Amino acid sequence: MGQHSPVMYDYVRLANRRMEENLGRARELVAPLVAAYAEQCPAGPRPLRLIASGSSRHAALCARDFMQGSLHVAVEVVSPGRFAAWDADVPSSAFDVVISQSGYSTNAIGALCALARRGAQAVALTGCVDAPLASHAPVVVDYGVGLESIDFVTMGVLTLVEFLMLFSLHAARALGLLDDAGLVRGLAEVEDAIRSHGEALDVSRAFVERNRLSLARVAPTIVIGDGPGFGVAGEAALKLMETLKMPAMAFEGEEFAHGPSMQVAPGYRVFVIDDGTQGALHRLLAEEMARVTADTWLITCEPLGLPFAVPMPPVASAATAALVQLPFFQTYCALLAEELHAWDVHPFLAGPGETFAAKAAGYDERQESLKAQARLAWEREG
Repeated sequence: MGQHSPVMYDYVRLANRRMEENLGRARELVAPLVAAYAEQCPAGPRPLRLIASGSSRHAALCARDFMQGSLHVAVEVVSPGRFAAWDADVPSSAFDVVISQSGYSTNAIGALCALARRGAQAVALTGCVDAPLASHAPVVVDYGVGLESIDFVTMGVLTLVEFLMLFSLHAARALGLLDDAGLVRGLAEVEDAIRSHGEALDVSRAFVERNRLSLARVAPTIVIGDGPGFGVAGEAALKLMETLKMPAMAFEGEEFAHGPSMQVAPGYRVFVIDDGTQGALHRLLAEEMARVTADTWLITCEPLGLPFAVPMPPVASAATAALVQLPFFQTYCALLAEELHAWDVHPFLAGPGETFAAKAAGYDERQESLKAQARLAWEREG
């Protein structure tokens, strides 16, 4: 691995190994959350509400359709702010899981406080069980990301998507919604996606290296996806804004066609994520955008000879496709942000005072500690 501190792209690649490891210990990994959910479901499965923001929210959106298919209940994804202000009591039957990868997100802590005020079951899902989040929830579950020391999480997103899928399968088995054969089939779908994820890493790097001059250009960028792909689109837009400081937007396909498409002009960059579930919609959108801007790309496992298609490895189930689509955008952002030294924000944003603290006290110190641990681990393995 070399004698250096790990950078964002290192974690993009390490995610494949971590997902394989977590799949191998899936039953043990998800057992605490399965037990908490099953305890609240004596009469059958309850709707799930995943309360998260940022990358955690996007991961929940990526996993949502797979979870609904396993548990046969509604799975809602809401932001902590909306939950605390509007949705805390509706529906009252929902099983609420508050997610914060770092465990330091102040809005996630606020959501747990809202749950506590109404005497509801509080479950926190995090990658850091000794963070401040843990003191606000009687049930705290580690989703298995391990050590990731970079703020712009990539391995954390993928392992969270995987964890939520694995949880839904084992919870469905615990509640009798799946038999052993159904569980095996579901796990095989996740395993297939992890294998394709490994192939997607090489495809993505080759694409970025071939098109680096075009991709490095600062341009208004639109990412379009549906179902799990909408979670990918949201995460892609977030990473483009965080790392490369690109103005970026995420839309579902039909929503994009109903108005936002009217802004596109030569010079825009458009990515369309095709998961094979929307008929010809994604291909038609990409064809239309390619008539306007040469910087149009269709991320698909069915390229059909289109010059703007980026061929990706296929997956056995469209519900797991996010695990293959996410590394494309993670690779793009990680490689170019490193090459362009784009990590720093504008000086006006880097002042000593903060109007709004998104992270609880101790977060910066925690990050420095993680970086030191990661550097030592990297050198040992290198």
